[in-house]
Amino acid sequence: MNQLTALILATLSTSTLASNTQWELLTDTQLNGVLDSSTSQLQTLTLTTYANQFNAVNNASPDASVIQGEFELPNTFELGSGVVQRIQFTIANEGKRVYFLGQGSAQQGYRGTWYGPNNNAGDFRLDTKSAEVSVPVNCAQILSENPEALSGVYTIDPDGAGAHAQFEAYCDMETDEGGWTLIGTYSKSEPGGKQYISDYSPQPDTTPTNPTATGLYQGSLGAFRDIREQVACDFASCRNAYQTAMSEAELDMVRYTWGYLDQQEKQKNTPLPDCRATYQVTGTAFTHCLINTDRNNTNVVGWQRDIHAGNHSCWLAHGVYRPTSLGSSRCSYLAQANGTRWGLLWAR
Repeated sequence: MNQLTALILATLSTSTLASNTQWELLTDTQLNGVLDSSTSQLQTLTLTTYANQFNAVNNASPDASVIQGEFELPNTFELGSGVVQRIQFTIANEGKRVYFLGQGSAQQGYRGTWYGPNNNAGDFRLDTKSAEVSVPVNCAQILSENPEALSGVYTIDPDGAGAHAQFEAYCDMETDEGGWTLIGTYSKSEPGGKQYISDYSPQPDTTPTNPTATGLYQGSLGAFRDIREQVACDFASCRNAYQTAMSEAELDMVRYTWGYLDQQEKQKNTPLPDCRATYQVTGTAFTHCLINTDRNNTNVVGWQRDIHAGNHSCWLAHGVYRPTSLGSSRCSYLAQANGTRWGLLWAR
């Protein structure tokens, strides 16, 4: 069957149709009441309504075809209309005019018959398509648009039309002014030895409490500015590292610290960002997020290295040193990871 699919991007001024809706028009070439949708051709048109009348032009070739028609006002005695709305319109193209007559509603779509100029006819279906919903780029946008939003799992798309698809992410809407997106999880059952961030699954877990999945978001961080890394997490607390107002390159560098070879290699272009152990901007800043420069090594992975007073062996996970040890560190002198703690990476 030869078919036409017309995708109508509508800007409407009446309540008959919602503004910015899309329509899909399917036609076949046999008038039998059954529409064969096995093949289709796509056209994009702009539709404008005046009261109950409308016209449309093909955006790709505005002068090639014209669509004109009207939506009947239902339940109007003077017009002889009933409870089901009828629609009629014509498509003029290359000196030929095709007539369409159908019935239905804007919500459920319209079904009907078309008649061409050469004794040809067929069935058609005209369905509204919901306007494309914009997916928020991060949890901070969700909280900004809805200050009452609760912590939980939301769909986000940090890189928009980029290579990384939208995904389900946990949003912390309460801690440290809220709006934090969970972009990295290190399970307590995960062994160390991660060389590159590509060694991680690209999908973090969707819970910050005892995550079972070890994952790290791999897409662009351009939608974020702040970072929070949490290590040695148990059901009571975590050890935190913060930085705010960061460039995308700095955010990337923090993420690269989750692979010990990435960390060393990427420092050639971007130094390790400084951090604070507290959220307050007046807190003590730790150069490169290290207690001492000797911590800048491949023994462990993670951004923060022993920055908390009185805590030793306080970092995300093992690197080349005891790579089979499980989970995050225990932040205690000579106490290696033992499968009881997990780590998290948040961005805002």
